Amino acid sequence: MIINGIEVQQHILSYDKIIKYTLEQSNEMTIRFINGLLGEDIPLDASVEWLDKESVSDKHSAIVADFYPRIDGRMYAIEVEQDAQGDMAVRIFRYTVGGAMLHSMTATKAELDITFPQPCVVFLSSTKNTPQELTWNINYFDGQKTTLKITAIRLADLSIKEIAARNLMPIGQFYLRTFETLTEGKVESFRAAAESLLSELKNAVFSMAVPNHIGAQMQETIRKTMENVIIKSEEEVGFKMTTSIIDTLPWIDYREVFEKLEERGRAEGEAKGRTEGEAKGRTEGEARGRAERDMEIARISFEKLSHGRSLSTIVRELKSFGISDDIINAVRDEVEAGRSKMRPDPEPR
Repeated sequence: MIINGIEVQQHILSYDKIIKYTLEQSNEMTIRFINGLLGEDIPLDASVEWLDKESVSDKHSAIVADFYPRIDGRMYAIEVEQDAQGDMAVRIFRYTVGGAMLHSMTATKAELDITFPQPCVVFLSSTKNTPQELTWNINYFDGQKTTLKITAIRLADLSIKEIAARNLMPIGQFYLRTFETLTEGKVESFRAAAESLLSELKNAVFSMAVPNHIGAQMQETIRKTMENVIIKSEEEVGFKMTTSIIDTLPWIDYREVFEKLEERGRAEGEAKGRTEGEAKGRTEGEARGRAERDMEIARISFEKLSHGRSLSTIVRELKSFGISDDIINAVRDEVEAGRSKMRPDPEPR
């Protein structure tokens, strides 16, 4: 679509795959996300195991993939669904330590204690009919009934600072969807929200709450989400809303991130050198910082494949930066594996 002479693309975003891929890349970020969402206090170095995941069916596009991290011995179930009214929700279930699943119970026990999993529902996008709170009426086979009040969170009701403070960036990257349908009266607040979201993402990257390469992926999702909102609202907003707003936003310059990484690696090396030997510590620290920086540069460069850049051009540029073949090949394999996971499915209707 051309708006004021600038082409804007509409992107098909598979939200369940994006969230899953974001979390699977960093165990620490997954723990931060669960802690912030459910009020947990799981140590950031706790063990995380990703269990079998349900696949998206090519024939049934309304089915979205569920995924199950087991953190510090406790299992969680995470799923994303969208209904016919446009409400999109993330449902998270927290099970007891060990799972307390029905399939683990023995048939010979006369009495069992079963703990119902704690649910939480987050509405990523909502309409005027989206509830502020949820009530689940559970009917048992013997006629008994139980009523549960369920924690419900509407993303639109959270401030961006609160999203960042609670480490909810894995879902916060979709925040701009809360402005659908965009109207002329919401254009300036839409821009301000985008600017604030990018600022908080940058802070999260520099504080290491979000790994650097994941920050780059989140920024791209924010950009695509923003363009989708513009396209869906173009008729109502008219030409007062143009891509010039997108172009003037404070997008993160990841070269600055690379420089910070190099400085951090050098500082770590110097600190280690003071305790284990000045020369050895400085050399090892600088090598770690340089390798980490080169890995990040390569990751961001390979992401440009989706923008029409050829593989040979990207490899040639990386070599001109002095990046080794080992790092180039490792990151190329990593990105190609990630792309196979992120192939978009049609968004559920």
